[in-house]
Amino acid sequence: MLIDWSALPTVGGMRAGSDRQGICGDKISAVRVVTEPDAEFDGKTHWHENEQLLVMVEGMVKVTIDDREMEANPGDLIFFPAGSRHAAIGVGPEGAVYYEIFAPARPDQLPGWVGSSVLRFD
Repeated sequence: MLIDWSALPTVGGMRAGSDRQGICGDKISAVRVVTEPDAEFDGKTHWHENEQLLVMVEGMVKVTIDDREMEANPGDLIFFPAGSRHAAIGVGPEGAVYYEIFAPARPDQLPGWVGSSVLRFD
């Protein structure tokens, strides 16, 4: 199945200045995140029991995983272990576009979700 991201609804992301689109299967989900250069980052970490991959497409995003900071640039792949404390903490001057892949699936990322979130904050 080919996913046409341009046909999916766009909703606000986890912070002002970012938007996301999501798809969800039975066992895996994916979110496309677009973050503007002036997005607001508070550095607050969160965790969940889902494994997560970040696939960098455009720009740069800086993340922290269990107190370790790193930058993702186009073509980079970052793995977030289940239960790791992590956060996006900044983007480059051109913003960022990346995909987040979750297993098991995270239907809470879909527009219209009314159930509880899997996110836990410190």
